[in-house]
Amino acid sequence: MMARRTRRREFQTVGAQMAYDLLGKNFTPPDIHAKVTGKAKYSEDIRADGMVYVKLLTSPMPHARVTSVDASAALAMPGVHGVLTADEVTNPPAPQETILTNEPLFVGHPILAVAADTEELATDALEQIKVTYEELPFTVDPLQSLFPGGPNARTDGNVVQGVELKDVKWTAQDFAAVAEGQLPQGAPLSEWSFGDIEAGFAAAKLVLDETFVTAGLGHHSMEPRSAFAYWQNGKCHLYGSTQSQSFPVPGIARLCGVEPADLVYVSEFCGGGFGSKGGAYPLMAIPALMSKKLGRPVMMRISRHEEYFMGSARPGFQGRIKMGFAADGRVTAVDLYVVQENGPNQGFNDWSSAAEAVTIIYQPAAMRFRGVPVATNTPPRGPQR
Repeated sequence: MMARRTRRREFQTVGAQMAYDLLGKNFTPPDIHAKVTGKAKYSEDIRADGMVYVKLLTSPMPHARVTSVDASAALAMPGVHGVLTADEVTNPPAPQETILTNEPLFVGHPILAVAADTEELATDALEQIKVTYEELPFTVDPLQSLFPGGPNARTDGNVVQGVELKDVKWTAQDFAAVAEGQLPQGAPLSEWSFGDIEAGFAAAKLVLDETFVTAGLGHHSMEPRSAFAYWQNGKCHLYGSTQSQSFPVPGIARLCGVEPADLVYVSEFCGGGFGSKGGAYPLMAIPALMSKKLGRPVMMRISRHEEYFMGSARPGFQGRIKMGFAADGRVTAVDLYVVQENGPNQGFNDWSSAAEAVTIIYQPAAMRFRGVPVATNTPPRGPQR
């Protein structure tokens, strides 16, 4: 315990010294010279003898089932070394994001990968691969999915609760009970309250009841989610773009099918993440698994167009908030309902964080929160700073 207190005091001392040295003063970040001179090496700058390039075949549909894949013509092309399909990878359990999939859940969802001597050749090979699809119901609007008989973004449910999927529908009466432009308020997935909100509204001098919308927003980091991988002496060597060197390692190791001790992960520089690259993401496993299959180093460079679909985005809200104000401006009561556009996977808990933020910012005397995150056939959702 004494050692822990000593370390805490040391950290506080260092923090105070940094504040004294840097705040309000000009200073040079230690990595700036490497970045502006080009000496900084990002994942897609790595090269190796025998390296091949991977390109991804992605879904043209928001929700579908792959019924057949014929890659024979592509594999017959000189310089094409292999194809990796969803049947060859071990995906995380639903509702987590997949590495490759036979049930694409959004436009741009990776279905398979092809490796060739050049990116141009790999792109040409993709054109020779024949994929047939069965179209499935889809939705990009959470309220459409909640409506009785409305389409679900997934075949196994439309609402994520922890690690489980549920099928949640509101009643027609829930939708009919509100005026045009107001958010319906059906059964929530989560609900909590404190204080007496009815008394708070009764005591208020002003009560506002507003419906609001916040749009989902793609991260679009300057550096896309490119990755490079090779295997040596039973270990997977992977170069990626993450906001931490160590935190993503267990997740990346699971995706690559190795123990963390057998993963050598390098992320020396990260060209932006804004929360979206805080942990492991399944795309990183594709070059690693292709490299293991081919016995060659593999580079996967994600284009800006692909990053729009495969990269993360902040969840969108459809919300309704009722607030009571006293004559002196104090907030007497809040009633908040949030329907979150959750993307097709586990999403992120912005819907509940929003309620916590309301309690901190407005400090109401009484409050009720209700919310539900609904799966949508949109690019995956995640944290965004």
